Amino acid sequence: MLLERETELALAAACLRRAAAGHGSLLLVEGPLGAGRSSFLEALPQQASGERITVLRAQASRSERWLAFGVVDQLLESAACVAATAGSGKARRACDDAHRGPVGDRVPLSAVLDGVPGDGAVLVLVDDLQWCDTESLAELSKGLAGRHGRRGVVFALSLPSGVVPVAGSALGALVGAADRRIRLGALGPEGVRRSVEAALGGAEAEFVAAVRTRSAGNPLLLRSLLDEAYSRGLRPRAQDAEVVRTLRSEILCQYLSAFLRSQPGPVRRTVHALCVLGGDADQRVAALLADLDAAGYAEAVGTLHRWGLGRPGDEEHGTLLWDALADGVPADELTVMRNRAAVLLHRTGHSVEAAAGQLLSVHTLRAPGAVRILRAAADRALARGAPRDAARYLRQALLDGSCTGLLRARVLTDLAVAERQFATVAALRHVVEALPLFDSALDRAAAAVQLGPLLYQPSESGIAALTGDLAAQLRTRGGDDAAAAELALRLEARHYALGAQDPAVLPAALRRLDELGPRPPAGTVGERELLAALIHVAFVTNNASAERVADLGAPLMALEPPDPRHAHTPLPLAVNALAAAEHTAETVRWLDAVGRRVGHRDTDAETAVLRAERAMVALSHGRIAEARRAVVPTGTAEEAQARASALCTAVQAIVTLHSDEPELAERLLTGNLSHHQDQYHAALLHMTRGLLAARRRHDLIALHHFRTAGERLERVGWSNPAVLPWSSRAALMHHRLGEQDRALAAARLEVEQARKWGAPSVEGRALVALGRVTPGRRGTELLAEAVSVLERSTNAHELCRALYAYGSREGVDGRRAADALERARELSVVSGADRVTRQIREQIGRRPAVPEQRLELTPSEARVARLAAAGLHNADIARELHVSRRMIERYLTNAYRKLDISGRHALPPDIGAE
Repeated sequence: MLLERETELALAAACLRRAAAGHGSLLLVEGPLGAGRSSFLEALPQQASGERITVLRAQASRSERWLAFGVVDQLLESAACVAATAGSGKARRACDDAHRGPVGDRVPLSAVLDGVPGDGAVLVLVDDLQWCDTESLAELSKGLAGRHGRRGVVFALSLPSGVVPVAGSALGALVGAADRRIRLGALGPEGVRRSVEAALGGAEAEFVAAVRTRSAGNPLLLRSLLDEAYSRGLRPRAQDAEVVRTLRSEILCQYLSAFLRSQPGPVRRTVHALCVLGGDADQRVAALLADLDAAGYAEAVGTLHRWGLGRPGDEEHGTLLWDALADGVPADELTVMRNRAAVLLHRTGHSVEAAAGQLLSVHTLRAPGAVRILRAAADRALARGAPRDAARYLRQALLDGSCTGLLRARVLTDLAVAERQFATVAALRHVVEALPLFDSALDRAAAAVQLGPLLYQPSESGIAALTGDLAAQLRTRGGDDAAAAELALRLEARHYALGAQDPAVLPAALRRLDELGPRPPAGTVGERELLAALIHVAFVTNNASAERVADLGAPLMALEPPDPRHAHTPLPLAVNALAAAEHTAETVRWLDAVGRRVGHRDTDAETAVLRAERAMVALSHGRIAEARRAVVPTGTAEEAQARASALCTAVQAIVTLHSDEPELAERLLTGNLSHHQDQYHAALLHMTRGLLAARRRHDLIALHHFRTAGERLERVGWSNPAVLPWSSRAALMHHRLGEQDRALAAARLEVEQARKWGAPSVEGRALVALGRVTPGRRGTELLAEAVSVLERSTNAHELCRALYAYGSREGVDGRRAADALERARELSVVSGADRVTRQIREQIGRRPAVPEQRLELTPSEARVARLAAAGLHNADIARELHVSRRMIERYLTNAYRKLDISGRHALPPDIGAE
């Protein structure tokens, strides 16, 4: 079935009608590769429209182009068959004589044509005229002279568009004598649609569009594509369109490979060079790769255009075409060319990643300097925030046979730097593999500091001991080697960070912090990393107050450049400690600056650590919903776990516990195997299961989990309730079980530890637990004290919970209880604690209404209101009272509400007077 060839066929039919009247013609059928020239010739006999016509056929071929009279003999055989069918012995003998006689005695083709039986026109079809032998071309030229006469003869000859006859040649003379020229082109959208419908039984628009893009309407490509689609059972539906865009045809590949073998060497090499370099290749590089000068390359490209091949990636000629050409390049030749292309691209100043991209596609690196090119490309990929690309380059570099010894160690270290973003286990393995290959302790130390201590478990490959040993080796060097001293500090920092759960390491870390004095140095990277690790140890062991931690951490935020790569150092541990100490103003600004530098970089580990840091800062302000969005953006355990690293799992669990989602926290923790080795992760898991059991009123089971969590932390020397408030939870379970003395002891223990730490949010939380388990008026006073303490805190969520506990307490004055519950409700909405909000609303609904009365200001509210009435700005009041501006705003908001006024301007001048 020929589609969209009506005009061309009509022209051929007109030629046949003229031939019936004795007026012959030479019809030249041209078209690019795959345009359907052969099919068009085969369709010509059907265009005679009832006219009597005799058809003679010949097919020229490359393998027979040196066979004298080969094409003419095919025409003679065709004529003999016609004569035999018609019963004409005379015509049969004329064909035999022409066929068998010596070259000089052969009967001319024109005589054979005259002797063909019948009185109708004669149609001579010769396909692929470019392969016709010289003798046959001469005979065809002679035969043309007799095309007009008693019997008109139509010579229909096909010739690819890419063939340009040599001037003065027999082929040129024959082509120049053409009366009519028909040029076949690609099918349009309707022709493609009808082809799809005929081949596959349907034609949805999106599928047809994909087929047209892939084939560009070229009949050969279209047929190959549809045959492949049919063999794979594809249906012409929109959902299969994407599959069609990637289909390849082995038969087409073989056809094009055979076609290329028939082409001159320059054309063949140019095709291979373009397959390697792509359609947008630098012509100079492509010419060099094809071993051609500029003129030779231009001539070869011109030939490709005449053949209708275009360039790779050119949709005008169909993307399938060049995919099939590329698939046909022999593997060995492709390997050689890609290695050469990498060198040429690098030498001619092209992107180093473009050069490295060639080397990624070979199994054997043969290019001189291949490792150097791949390492340079990896550096470039890291600079643009693409660690996965960098890792691909470096893994390929390791395949080079020359990549041994010190060079291999450096490549392995580079690979670890890339992989630490997304494959921490592999990164650790590669560093451990590289270390023995280095010649000096200094080189080994430089490799080891690339490991981010927060992304590994201390037990992995003995990494904590390894960093400690390397640090000791560097310290024994002595002298004034500043580089060695700096590396020693950075390794020591990692040793303490990784050993923070080792009771044997903690005393040495605390002694080291004491040795640094009240103002530890923080001028270098190593000094800041060491200080961050020691702050973390002091924080978790409760051996430094919140105020001391804030003083120690202040220089870190002031001096450390805001760089996302801090995720691979102990610095995030200091951020966590500062958040627990409720000193986050500088930290927030620093993290914002880090976030601006992360941008859209493909840095999983760095982004995850930054999110975790922001979540902990948000929790310190009681912003539960914000913290949850930072580390659990999708809201489902499975997706959140897929994004989580070992470090961030703990933060995710902490956040989901604050948002009253212990089921989600348990799935997150059990999905990460860290709880088998990490005591803190194990304690978190027990805390989570305790909360689940408590919610189900399984009090003994809950108490067991809370105490086990405490035992896990005590085992490693962690006693700060800011890390995990297990003791207060155990106190509440003892209280439920009627074990009053144990409840009070557990609650008082946490209050004591919290006061030692000194952060208002932690102390207030502990006082709430103690107040809840303390009976009578004393319990109420403790809850009121918790509210007062938390008024100094930045943590709105903990204040909300304290107000809720106080407002729900039996015996609290009705108006005070109602006011406390209303404030708790407002704060719960602000913090995004939905479950607490529902509980508070239920409690408010159960309480009887109380008459309206003027509320008294707390001493803190009265003091702030008095200073505001005197004209001081919030910042001035904050400095005078040594609290945050946020706290001043909270006090003033409460004062306006209690006084039933709209703002500062309505404050009475004598407010708060004694």
